[in-house]
Amino acid sequence: MASIISSAISRKGQRLTRSEEKLVKEEEERKRLEDEELRLIAEREARERREKERLEEEERARIAAADKARKENELPELYQILERNRLAFQKEQKNLREITKWQRYMQCDGTPDPTIPQEINTFINLSKERPKLEIKSLLEEGRIILKLLDELEMLLSDTPPDELPEESAAQYQQTIWDLQDLLSNTNDEVTGILLQKAVDLVDIETGNMQEIVNDENITLCLWANFNKNPRFKGYEFVNRMEFELPRPLAMSDIAVRILHTQYDHISCHIPAFYAQQRAFKSKPAIVEIGEDITETEEVPAEGEEKQTVEGQPAIEVEQAIEVKQAIEVKQLTDEEAKYLRPARTTSALSTSSSREGGLKSRTTSREKIGEEADIKITSLAEEPIKEIPSAEAIDEYIVDFRQYTPLGGVYYFDVLKLPPQPKFVKGWRIVQLSETGLQPYAYPLESAKEAIPTPGSPDEKEGENPPSPPAGIAIELPPKAMFFEQPKPARWDAAGEQWRTDGIHSVTFVPETKLLSFKMDTFNIFTLLQMYHINMPFRAWEITPVAANEAVLTVVAALIKVEIRIKDLCQLCPVALKDNLSHIRGRWMTASSLIISMINAGLNIFPGAESEKYVKINAKDKQLELETYTQMALVASAMAFRWSKWNLYSEQEEILLQACENLSGEMVSEDDWSLYMLRPERSHQLKIKESSEDLSNEIAENTDFYSNLYHMMKAAASDTAKERILNTDHLFFTSMHELLEATKLFSHTVQVK
Repeated sequence: MASIISSAISRKGQRLTRSEEKLVKEEEERKRLEDEELRLIAEREARERREKERLEEEERARIAAADKARKENELPELYQILERNRLAFQKEQKNLREITKWQRYMQCDGTPDPTIPQEINTFINLSKERPKLEIKSLLEEGRIILKLLDELEMLLSDTPPDELPEESAAQYQQTIWDLQDLLSNTNDEVTGILLQKAVDLVDIETGNMQEIVNDENITLCLWANFNKNPRFKGYEFVNRMEFELPRPLAMSDIAVRILHTQYDHISCHIPAFYAQQRAFKSKPAIVEIGEDITETEEVPAEGEEKQTVEGQPAIEVEQAIEVKQAIEVKQLTDEEAKYLRPARTTSALSTSSSREGGLKSRTTSREKIGEEADIKITSLAEEPIKEIPSAEAIDEYIVDFRQYTPLGGVYYFDVLKLPPQPKFVKGWRIVQLSETGLQPYAYPLESAKEAIPTPGSPDEKEGENPPSPPAGIAIELPPKAMFFEQPKPARWDAAGEQWRTDGIHSVTFVPETKLLSFKMDTFNIFTLLQMYHINMPFRAWEITPVAANEAVLTVVAALIKVEIRIKDLCQLCPVALKDNLSHIRGRWMTASSLIISMINAGLNIFPGAESEKYVKINAKDKQLELETYTQMALVASAMAFRWSKWNLYSEQEEILLQACENLSGEMVSEDDWSLYMLRPERSHQLKIKESSEDLSNEIAENTDFYSNLYHMMKAAASDTAKERILNTDHLFFTSMHELLEATKLFSHTVQVK
């Protein structure tokens, strides 16, 4: 038929037969019908598309209306819950402070109240004037001073500004400084007592004096040179501390002291370190959700500028938070400058003139502190403030506390002049008294400092000794600090008031024996450093409810698994095998105290303000992240949470996590876990599971959208779980909230191959 039609068409202009005309008409009719069918199909598809768009628009309008209605109900309720917890916590803390104050008032153990100037002045003056002939009494005095320091530090960190006047804060900080000086003087007096009777303690075998004095706070190793053997190289104490004596000192009347203090009263005088510690001591502000947040966020039309509620141009959340943080850091630096002063710059001892003059001046200032408080504050405020330098501006040898943490306390490695020893004349014991205290022995000599060649350099000729060879030291790693790698020694720079890593060489470390040895160009104070982010980023985390107002936070860090039990207080869970954290494991303490204790012990799982510059993170919307931690803390006694791999593949304004109800504290089956997506405007349960192959934002069946995580979890909980959530204690909530905000689990959990 097709050939007939084509033939008819080719015969155009000629008369067609009837059969040909019929075929042509049929073909034209067929084409017309096909075109009509295509037109009808297109119209039907257009109607279906418009209907679908209408239904989608209606669904969006329904969701928007539901979101608006839900937010109008849910957000004020959440705000009230947070406000109620905040007020209850503040009331609890105020009552606790009043009880502590009353207990201190009723305390009758002879120790002074460090908040009362008259009592603390009397204590300090009597400690200076009272003759001390027994080491045991000096060590006991050191314990008392440390307790007073802890009391003042806790008072400064726990008392809100509206209850602590600026004058009182300045007075307490001045007292802290004076007590630190008094404690250092006490340690010097212990050394002085031993050196004054060193001749009586000479070892028969070596001909020299070597003594060890220790308690739970200090370890003092003291060696005095009586034999004066020119071939003497060094000495190893029984506690595995060892020093290498430079040859020019072998014939000198000297003593070598290695004083290890478990506490660090030097780093706290550095603004960067002080700000870092203060950030964790300060209570995190509970995220408040304002009642005016009732409208869903609308996308502005093209060319229009996004407006805030007040009509002002809005700043993007991340940029606004960064600007706010920068302002807060500046304000913090300005404020803390009032409470910082230079640390001691002459090791653990001072020259006689500076010591006596300093003690007298401090005594005078303390006696007049009530009259001159305002003058001191004004003068301190007028002094130029030392801003924390940026990472680019820091000298490569200056320790950057954003990258390193000092651990294990401080070591004072000193060479001292040996004081005159007692003499026996006709049965009399004659002792030459000296009021100059300990006298440092200058080494190396000023004329020889520039002549010291670097070991291995061409200037060091074979078979010849440098004019001032370095001093060597070997120590066993401190027992109350956990090192995950070879520690890095740093020396104290008195002039720059910084820890520095130059001037230290020939560093060796034996992991099996945990013995670290190195050499320094001179005798100096030193400490051990560990990378701040050595346990970051995290690999996984989980929150497991144990009982009402009790849960366990598990963080699988880069090199260790950490478990923290949380109630009204927090506890680093004990482990079967004893480790270097036994002094803090099993102890109940506040969340902020536990955080500081873990950081100072080397178990750091708490990112700093600038950690994203030094460790790989999964950046998330900061406001959403903070709000999520707050709401998780509200339901953590009944709902279990854990990380999700899909959080790594989601957008920055999205947080994905797994959650399920858990009232028994037992292990939860994988099928019971559900996956949830949180966004600033709404939250919902996802249809996919953690084991799914692809990520999809499709909402789970028979579920709804919610304005926040708290109400979403509450809707998914059973009646028993809801009852537990509603009865969440404000102390448990606060402790959980502080730890979650300090660990920053969502942004710092990254899978590392």
